[in-house]
Amino acid sequence: MDWVDMMALTGILFYLIPIAFIVWFLISFLKTQKERNNLLRDILLKLDKR
Repeated sequence: MDWVDMMALTGILFYLIPIAFIVWFLISFLKTQKERNNLLRDILLKLDKR
């Protein structure tokens, strides 16, 4: 590989790495929110049984 190929690869990585990070963050955020909603639903059901 010559330096032109390396520069092209580096340029592509500078675009792909932030996109991958954003996707990972959104997936983990949504998973956390889903777990939180399930916990709140369980608490609500327990309070309604009283």
